[in-house]
Amino acid sequence: MNYIIPFAKKYRFDDNGSFRFIEKVLKSYSNIKPVKSKNGTRTVGKDIKLLFKTIDITMPKDNRFVYFIDKSKTIAVPGNVISNFTLAYDKIIHGTFLDLYKEAEGTDDYGNEAKCVFDGINCLVKRIIKSLEDSEIKEEIKKKRIDDFSRILNYRAKHFDEALQRILFFNQLLWQTRHRLNGLGRLDKILYSLYLSDINNKYMTKDDASEMIGDFLRQLSCYSEYKSDALMGDIGQIIILGGLNTDGSYFCNELTFMFLKEQAALKKPDPKTLLRVSDKMPQQLLETAIECLLAKTGSPLFSNDDVVIPALMDFGISVEDAYDYCTSACWEPFIVGKSLDQNNIAVFDFFSAFDELLNNQTEFKTFDELLNKYIEYNNKSFSVFLQNINKIQWSKDPIVSMFTDSCNEKRVDISDGGSIYNNYGITTVALSNVVDSLLNINELVFESKKYSLNDLNKARQSNFKDNKNIYDLLKSTKKYGRDDKQAIYLTDIITAAISEIAKNYRNKYGGTVKFGLSSPGYNMVCKHSPADFSGRKFGDPYNTHISCMNAGYTEVVNFASQINYKNQRFNGNVVDFFLAPQFILNNKEKFVIFMRGAIKVGFFQMQMNLMDSHTLIDAKEHPEKYNGLIVRVWGFSAYFNDLPSDYKDLLIERAIAAEKTA
Repeated sequence: MNYIIPFAKKYRFDDNGSFRFIEKVLKSYSNIKPVKSKNGTRTVGKDIKLLFKTIDITMPKDNRFVYFIDKSKTIAVPGNVISNFTLAYDKIIHGTFLDLYKEAEGTDDYGNEAKCVFDGINCLVKRIIKSLEDSEIKEEIKKKRIDDFSRILNYRAKHFDEALQRILFFNQLLWQTRHRLNGLGRLDKILYSLYLSDINNKYMTKDDASEMIGDFLRQLSCYSEYKSDALMGDIGQIIILGGLNTDGSYFCNELTFMFLKEQAALKKPDPKTLLRVSDKMPQQLLETAIECLLAKTGSPLFSNDDVVIPALMDFGISVEDAYDYCTSACWEPFIVGKSLDQNNIAVFDFFSAFDELLNNQTEFKTFDELLNKYIEYNNKSFSVFLQNINKIQWSKDPIVSMFTDSCNEKRVDISDGGSIYNNYGITTVALSNVVDSLLNINELVFESKKYSLNDLNKARQSNFKDNKNIYDLLKSTKKYGRDDKQAIYLTDIITAAISEIAKNYRNKYGGTVKFGLSSPGYNMVCKHSPADFSGRKFGDPYNTHISCMNAGYTEVVNFASQINYKNQRFNGNVVDFFLAPQFILNNKEKFVIFMRGAIKVGFFQMQMNLMDSHTLIDAKEHPEKYNGLIVRVWGFSAYFNDLPSDYKDLLIERAIAAEKTA
């Protein structure tokens, strides 16, 4: 195998909801010779060093920043490359990469790998400076970037634009070395001191800063096809803004507003923003965020600190780290610079155990007997699921290890458990379908006694062929997502049962596992799933995140605010809304009041799709008219034209349903 290979890979979900990795080598690169040590051994660090010596460099034509990815080459390493995370960019802005290397250097294997990485990056920096000197870009920009790259490894950043360039450089290194779904962190917090210094010293104006942020975001939006994973647009470049301080006050600044506005002005699906909200946040910031939603990019996503932070601390995250949380690629809480935490390694299907149970047994004396038996089956399914997760092997990762607290101190690679937090995170699907199925069974079998469970199950197994009356009845009854005590009780008792199993689970690093009730797999894992009693037929999508197409917005929020998110249950819990833009435009003041109330009652996270059904229907029929149409798909946004047909149909269905309940 070549040490550097053409890069042509995508992540896809397999039938069980786990990610499988497909890599196709298009051709060999015979001109690239592997670097070998004296004893002929090969390491990840050596591969990285060789890669950075050989990748092609592309200079900018119309942007102030240097940002490029050689799409033809990457490294070939055994195991799964760590992804779904955010690098600790503050370490190379308020510190230096040379400092990180000095912490890691040594004569052992850990130190040798760090030296290979440092030498490789240093070589690339010199190559970039030479390319800048030979380029035809504007002299003013050329001089500034040469100066920035001359300082990029050995000195702290002096200026705001230098810090932005530094983030872009290390971000491209991650993409080049096969790290996927890379977040950007709390940029309004990381960059503010440099921004303020430059403003006070008249190095730049606020308008200059806005333009720089716009250029920064524009560069990150490049290479979208290369960066996308499960679907086009699934890129994971999320910027975290705002949030509570440990003293209970709310943090935001001028950069918080600038990033929101520039992301909206960019009119691109990625990078995206996540705003950490709280009952203590300024009214002006909430109003600005809602204005930015009207740009129809799907951003910002909202994460409620008043609920998320207590769940993190309940899990055992320190107070300081909990208040400084970011998220993985979409919405799963992640502690930057201290975590291995792979928060999206697999998808658990709540329905599979329910289907297995009904295929084995359909006679129960009471509803509680059925419920308890389902929980027993589901617990067993979850235990087996966790055993399979233990088989995952991670690739050695000297770059990320150098940026992760305690790895350098322990001299242990992050792939071997060198970080402070070594937990896993999973997402889940079909809890809504199971809850609605159970409630429909209770009503039709045990209360009204209109049908036997055996008769219902036969109709289900036939995909409701010749049973239209039963199907219509089931489809019209939805309680998950409504302010319904039974639905909330079932949700909590089912998740509480597997949370006890999750608590006792330990991976090979001593970490545990957390799970959430949102997942990108709702329209993938379902492909081979039989019909259920929620009104879903064979292969149809599971219900989306925490939502209900037949319920009003306030009712869904009330439902979400009553779910228990503690005891391992905080790995992403997104209330998913579909709104017509006119709904907000005609009711701005009322919608701000709604959002303020929703934050106060305690939703965990929230995302919104601002689109009307007529636009989506026309876009499907006439795609040439809508090349720039952006929709939110799950934790990311994408161009509508890039989506598979079944996703388009589901979005149209949800838009129609939302318009009926608005």
